Amino acid sequence: MTAHEVDIWQRQGWLLAAAVLPEEVVRVLPDWLDAIAQPPSRDAQRQHYFEETPHGPAICRTERFLADHADLNGLITAGAVPEISAALSGEAMLLYKEKVNYKQPGGAGFAAHQDATAYPYVQMNVTALVPVDPMTVENGCLEFARLTDSSLLPADDRGCIAAAALTGLTFEPVPLCPGDVLFFTSYAPHRSGPNRTAAPRRALYLTYNRARDGDLRNRYYAERDRRLAQQGDGPEAISMIRHFQGTATRAPGE
Repeated sequence: MTAHEVDIWQRQGWLLAAAVLPEEVVRVLPDWLDAIAQPPSRDAQRQHYFEETPHGPAICRTERFLADHADLNGLITAGAVPEISAALSGEAMLLYKEKVNYKQPGGAGFAAHQDATAYPYVQMNVTALVPVDPMTVENGCLEFARLTDSSLLPADDRGCIAAAALTGLTFEPVPLCPGDVLFFTSYAPHRSGPNRTAAPRRALYLTYNRARDGDLRNRYYAERDRRLAQQGDGPEAISMIRHFQGTATRAPGE
């Protein structure tokens, strides 16, 4: 990262690194995601989440798949993505969590929020957004408001940015192409719209914490499991805050 790029990162809370992934990785990423989207075997660790769409129930998210796919593990834990995350933060980083958002045709968007609201045990994170399909305004790319400082804005009872605080924010869509990686802090206000196209808008979200804060991934997922289990016998939520604007549901056939 150049000094200019780090300055942009510090001023706005996000940075687009264009075409940083090797073409051979970009080509196979759809196949890798197809593999982890399959129902997990008994010893797999990944967890799928589903939503209602106009076309019926569809997978909308997969969490905790690091141990289930060696190639994705390599992309997530070594190479450009964690190295740039460390360069932007100015120190060594460890993986905090990993997820895929599939945003199928008709899939819902997410209300304006800050990730820090949903990330316990840490003060600072860097998330790397790796698009697998082109991300456009039509299929619900992320939209960011400029970061004024690393602090939490007032939130409502869902964990989303409160209506009064939204009046002072201007959101800018950030379209992405496969091969790009978008880095953003856990305090950067962002949102996304629904997918109004006939194709999925799949993306990896890889979140890292400072190494000096410890290896927190297992602790995070244990807390996530605990909170989501509190939903009881109804359809599971898909996050520790209620920013998802769709309707979560059971897997087809359950």
